[in-house]
Amino acid sequence: MSNIQIRRKILETLYERFKEHPYNRVAAKEFKEILSVNLKELHFNIIYLEEKGYVELQKPLEGSLFVGARITPKGIDLVEDEYQMSVFFHEESATPLIPCDIFEKFDSLIKETEGSDKPSADSKELIIEELKEIQNELKKTEPSYSAIKGFTERLRERNFEVWKKLMAIIKDPAVARVLNTAAKKELGI
Repeated sequence: MSNIQIRRKILETLYERFKEHPYNRVAAKEFKEILSVNLKELHFNIIYLEEKGYVELQKPLEGSLFVGARITPKGIDLVEDEYQMSVFFHEESATPLIPCDIFEKFDSLIKETEGSDKPSADSKELIIEELKEIQNELKKTEPSYSAIKGFTERLRERNFEVWKKLMAIIKDPAVARVLNTAAKKELGI
């Protein structure tokens, strides 16, 4: 399991625990069992998440690094924002390239939206324009994470159904890697 996968699983575990009871904490021993990692890997990743502000650690007076952990409001917001979560916690590749079939999926979604009678003509035109903007941004050698995030947020407000279909495309590992790289560069992570 990579560090990114470990961090994602830590956040998801803490989020679920918080939903059960907001003041419950997950102990280091529980994390080791859930994640099947050694203490060194756990400490490295949980301290990273603490310093980013996503988790809060209960620290002992002596001995181990932490007794228990719980998610912070910032961590909850991250887990609940599927787009952010898939961008920040996806595997990186040396050469982030998007395969052609992704753009074919965009073309299909655009044609489906054009043929749909649900959104009004004005709304449909805006939705299609935003889909094309996202597609064009992803075709760039260095796409802008913030631009794509802005387009997807506006699309979500305009038409939730089209947005859900777009998110299925964006969650493709190849797209997520490209967005992860762009986000890290733009946000200085």
